[in-house]
Amino acid sequence: MKSKVKFMGSAPSNPPKAVEYADIKDQGRIPYGKTADAPMAGDTVKRMTMRGAGAAIKGTKFNGC
Repeated sequence: MKSKVKFMGSAPSNPPKAVEYADIKDQGRIPYGKTADAPMAGDTVKRMTMRGAGAAIKGTKFNGC
């Protein structure tokens, strides 16, 4: 059984077509349903520099991946 979605009593004249990707403005396309590792992710622990207003309160270095 097929049915049409009606809004205000009539079917839409030009509905958008489904796509298999997310189109992010000025950044490119990302396909749905696929994953990728973060570019900086890894198993090694690095000594990193903290930035921002909290750095003066909490310290300036921390261990991160």
